[in-house]
Amino acid sequence: MSSTSQPLAAIHERIQAVVDEGIWPAAQFAVARHNETVAFESFGDARESDRFCLFSATKPIVASLVWQLIGEDLIGLETRVAEVWPEFGAHGKDVVTIEQVLLHTCGFPNAAIERETAVTREGRSARMADWRLEWAPGSRYEYHPLAAHWVLAEVVQRVTGQDYREALRARVLDPLGLERLELGVPKERQGDLKPVIATGKHPIATLEALSGRRVDEAVLKANESVVLSLANDPELIAVGAPGGGVFSDAASVALFYQELIWNSTELWRPDVLADATGRIRNTFPDPDRVGASANRSIGLVIAGPDDGAVLRVPSRDAAIPMRPFGGCTSPRGFGHGGAGGQSAWADPETGLSFCLLTSGLNRDVLADYERHILIESLVSRWA
Repeated sequence: MSSTSQPLAAIHERIQAVVDEGIWPAAQFAVARHNETVAFESFGDARESDRFCLFSATKPIVASLVWQLIGEDLIGLETRVAEVWPEFGAHGKDVVTIEQVLLHTCGFPNAAIERETAVTREGRSARMADWRLEWAPGSRYEYHPLAAHWVLAEVVQRVTGQDYREALRARVLDPLGLERLELGVPKERQGDLKPVIATGKHPIATLEALSGRRVDEAVLKANESVVLSLANDPELIAVGAPGGGVFSDAASVALFYQELIWNSTELWRPDVLADATGRIRNTFPDPDRVGASANRSIGLVIAGPDDGAVLRVPSRDAAIPMRPFGGCTSPRGFGHGGAGGQSAWADPETGLSFCLLTSGLNRDVLADYERHILIESLVSRWA
């Protein structure tokens, strides 16, 4: 068996087992190297022509558009959002900078835009202007599931004069030839999108033991409904939530990450791209990964050195490593995950990029994390 076929067979076996269990009704994965796809497979009821919702793995793709604007000196990391969008500065938000928005330190992690409001730019911008701060910008890290990137989308429109979806297409996706990677999919082009379903049960007792506080299942269900709407609501799919609404096949995402390694089309100014893919600017503690730091750059999670952080799960007598990307990348590895088991990353040391997409939103997030460690750690065998 060749060196290429060995890891391919092992990854295939792992993913197929999860699909056979019914946890992921469909899945795709891809590996790329030297700007070429070296593996691309579909599982369950998926075809290679199908596309999946990336959920939060969308964020680096949208951030890459902001990197271009920084490279063109249209905005800077120190630029306050209110400088290009004065109305946003209401309620003390006038101090929020572009850097803080990209680092999830801007202070409004739970801010929301209701579905009825999200469908128009006017509704979105008015709602964002009315948001209140939950804590002082720059003082801590808390993941902003959707709010931060809605702000970035409006900044893009104000700076470029283009709709954020059109700007992403014209400035990034078309130059890279990524036709099947799309933010804001019109209803007439939604036929190849895989619907997402929730599977399994929330591990309430385990989550309460780990957090030391009561977990409200009603809140979990409400959050689940919001996530599922990004992948299944035709209106929201067409709007294209910039923090979680990109649809793609796995191969296109893996190739996007190849370009973040090589910049062969020179879409980004080299110093800005090096900052985005290589400089950890946010080292605040990550409340979602106990004992680990956020390790965020201006749009990406960076693996960083292995600090040995683990999540101990008493009910399973297990200690789950907290290192990103299955623990298989070098410290220079960078990428981003997404709800439902989406994962995308690249490792400049090996030149490999990887993407795994699924159509199952597994409620047992701890089991899902362990599952990814087993699958993604196999990618290192290509090195």
